[in-house]
Amino acid sequence: MAVTQGYPKWLLNCKEDITKSKEWSIFLQELHDAIQQQLTESHVQYFTDLSEPEKELFMQRATKAIEGGSVSKNVAGKVTNLLDQHLNNDVAKQLLEDYPVDTKSDLIIEGAEEGALSLLKKWPEFKSKLHICLNQPLPLTIRQLAWRLYLSNAKLRKRYVDLMKSDPRSAISPYDVDISQKCEQLLLSEATFSDLKGSVGAFYAMKAVLSYNHAIQRTKTRVRDMDFMLVVPFVEVAAPNFSRQEPAPGRVVAMLVEEFLTFNETKPGFITDSGSQVDNEEMAAFASKVLTILEKLYPEVTRTIGRAYVPDKEKIVATEKGSQAVLLDGLTMSIRSVIRAVFVGYLKMDVLLYVWDQYIIGMDVPGFGTEWLAVAMATLLGLLQDKLKECNSPSELDSVITQESPKLTIPQFQYEVKRHHYRELYAMLTKDQKAAMPVLDPTQAAHPPWRHWYNDVIPPYTKPQDRRKAREEREAERERLLQQQKEATDLRHDLEERERREEEEEYTRAAAAERFRVEQERLLLEEQLYQERRLREDNERKAQEEIELLRREVDILKRTSKPIKSPTPSVNSNMSYMSRVLLPPPPTPASHYSGTNGLPPILESPGRTPSRTHTPQQQTENVVLHFLSKVRKTLDNIAHGEGSERETLERETDKFIDQNIADIKRAEAQVMGHRLQPGEFDSMPYEKQQEISDQMMILIQKWREERRAAELRQSRQSL
Repeated sequence: MAVTQGYPKWLLNCKEDITKSKEWSIFLQELHDAIQQQLTESHVQYFTDLSEPEKELFMQRATKAIEGGSVSKNVAGKVTNLLDQHLNNDVAKQLLEDYPVDTKSDLIIEGAEEGALSLLKKWPEFKSKLHICLNQPLPLTIRQLAWRLYLSNAKLRKRYVDLMKSDPRSAISPYDVDISQKCEQLLLSEATFSDLKGSVGAFYAMKAVLSYNHAIQRTKTRVRDMDFMLVVPFVEVAAPNFSRQEPAPGRVVAMLVEEFLTFNETKPGFITDSGSQVDNEEMAAFASKVLTILEKLYPEVTRTIGRAYVPDKEKIVATEKGSQAVLLDGLTMSIRSVIRAVFVGYLKMDVLLYVWDQYIIGMDVPGFGTEWLAVAMATLLGLLQDKLKECNSPSELDSVITQESPKLTIPQFQYEVKRHHYRELYAMLTKDQKAAMPVLDPTQAAHPPWRHWYNDVIPPYTKPQDRRKAREEREAERERLLQQQKEATDLRHDLEERERREEEEEYTRAAAAERFRVEQERLLLEEQLYQERRLREDNERKAQEEIELLRREVDILKRTSKPIKSPTPSVNSNMSYMSRVLLPPPPTPASHYSGTNGLPPILESPGRTPSRTHTPQQQTENVVLHFLSKVRKTLDNIAHGEGSERETLERETDKFIDQNIADIKRAEAQVMGHRLQPGEFDSMPYEKQQEISDQMMILIQKWREERRAAELRQSRQSL
């Protein structure tokens, strides 16, 4: 459905047609006449002389004055017809052009829901219009907005956000590990939380809210068990705003903190149940309300509770209490754990959110929350009366409530509430809306004019100069207030500017220190590189000198070598210097003699054919090759290290390669929106390939710099 500036297109078209209609023009003229009449009665010459609250009051009175007349009915009918026409036209257009899967009824409901949400976001003060949803489970989008509107507290949210910016560690409870373990265990073990099981985002959001709530309390006791239960509905409603595989974003956690803390500040004492006298009195009053409903609608439940907690009449006399008091005590013990958790863990998640929806939309009506929870508690026990009547002890009552409550459904609650309680609850919600306002136009009044003000003192007559003086005083006061506001705004801007400059200076100093440190590291690395380069050059020079020396020796040996005269020369024969020094010839029978030096004779191996003797040139080449291999191995060790150093270098190289591959895949997903298929990149034009490559390289370089900065910060912290 098309949306323009936060509003559906059909709603904007409807507004345009309404403002152009004849009925709207007549309505505006009537409203203007009613306001003018108030100005005359109030001795005010111009509407602009009024302050903003006075203008709003005059508008409300004028609207109420013409509300019951034919003009108001005509414009209301025109609005209704145009809304119906434009919404149906938009849905018909979708059915013709978009071919949606949903039915026409679903599309109409979706469009109306979208329009209502856009209007509520624009004018949150009309949240009381949600009272019409009494006894109905709210759709997800309306539920999220309704909870946000009724549980809004900018002060609590700002306090959390500022603390996270200035000192995040102070927002973490000393028992954070214990809170994490309990959250994880609760999400895994509680059957009614199956939607949140395995969700990383839900776990981190739940832990963060509870840890912050406990940290700001500055108490040495651990987190109350009931707090773990009460935070679950807020996490469930916010679940579509975060991923199941990653921690919840900071803005979602801030919203949950705001809602949870606002709920804690406004919840009745029987939910807090801290053990104080005030909370005990509220619990007793709440149990009395529930008992009254049970005795009227579900007497079988009261008899069952009385039988379980008062087994015989003698016990009643012995305790010196009436049966009614004992019954009230028994009922209090039975419902205490349920109402402290506000049904969390006792009802399925959809039924639980239905109960919480009714409580939330009635938070602006004093006493409605207590009344609704009493109705919900009595209805739950009434729906379980067939199961409860078999119980004969308090433990059996608790067991049945725990096991059977999750089987209840929303239609069961809706039927009982509609049948017995809807009229009283709705009247309680709309009581303030039906309060009569003073009507100024006698022709439009349903009752005699000033019916509710006949005891008021009639204001004295004032002269024109007195009214002028009063108007001038109001103008002077208004100017003074505006000047004060301007000065306060200027002061706030100056403070913000000063803070901004201080932040910039701090950032500049930190950046300069970081640049100096990086420069020192760069100089150190350059010095190390220079030393390593010098060492490598020295090694290469030495190796080159040795190679040159060997080459000269080889040349000398080639020039001094002579041919071998005998195939089996002896030790005293005239064979070449190379043959004597490098490799002796294979033994022969002529070798068996005793030399003058006392050397043992070389024995003959008659059973083996003598091996071939290498030529002097081959021997020289072998020596040179052996030396070059040693040089190559030495250079390889210098470049790649040895032992653990080589393993560390290879491990870091593999890690860099894996990280580079991961960055390439991530960059493909961000730039292209999907992973590239084989051959897809090659099939693109050269300009497109170049553009994609540039964008990917920018992202990869950015991620590398971020990782390098994180590693540097971590190394500084470790130091």
